[in-house]
Amino acid sequence: MNDTKILWTQETWNPMSGCQQVSSGCAYCYAKTLAENKRGTSAFPHGFDLTIRPHKLKEPFALKESSLIFVNSMSDLFWDAVPESYRDQIIDVIEATPQHQYQVLTKRPEVMLEYSKRRKLPYNFWAGATIEGNAVKDRLNILKQVKASLHFVSCEPLLSPLDLDWSGINWVITGGESGRHLLDPKKRELRSLAMIENGKWVPRPDREDWVRCIRDGVKSAGGSFFHKQWGGVLPHSAGRTLDGRTWDEFPRLPDTGKVNPKLEQVKVFANA
Repeated sequence: MNDTKILWTQETWNPMSGCQQVSSGCAYCYAKTLAENKRGTSAFPHGFDLTIRPHKLKEPFALKESSLIFVNSMSDLFWDAVPESYRDQIIDVIEATPQHQYQVLTKRPEVMLEYSKRRKLPYNFWAGATIEGNAVKDRLNILKQVKASLHFVSCEPLLSPLDLDWSGINWVITGGESGRHLLDPKKRELRSLAMIENGKWVPRPDREDWVRCIRDGVKSAGGSFFHKQWGGVLPHSAGRTLDGRTWDEFPRLPDTGKVNPKLEQVKVFANA
């Protein structure tokens, strides 16, 4: 279990690592870069190839306080290479630790959907899908079919405008891509929400509207909105304010009566 700089969670939990690129949002995957740079070390002996880490299954039990946990920041729980039996073990842990909330984000919601038909997902399982552009917008309708108590979408890296029906989605995160590849003007034009102006990174005015459209659609549908970053060489090179403020909304939690109020530390009840 690791502390993290990801603004919309508290902890990351990686009971496995490794993945396979599936869409354009994967092109500059930070997890792959990190793992491949450490290939052959004790941390990532197999680089970004699938590596099962069963010793990490016990980590959530050791947390003393209720926490918001991002599952598999270094992988995808619903990658088809993951053994179904191991996927079950991970869900077993989530089910056995109801004091925590688990954010499970996938680029393969169709696999998540099939899994949810076979096994009921625990109430503290947040079902999420990445939708980085119109080319993968069908992921939204698949996600909506997943039987879960909370549904969320990450539009990071946001690579195109999105005008979608956000009804039934509790929470949407937006974010611009980051990395040194954006110093290349051609790549910046294709992929960045930010630009360089007078030597500084700033949000691109024409692409600010991409984020506004998502925000307005989500809010109209009754959901919560979180804008993580505009991106640039570093995640926050161009800041994270939109229309003069930061957007740090979190979704309301399912009304179970079992959630530890200490989760308020990350404002999960901010819009209750």
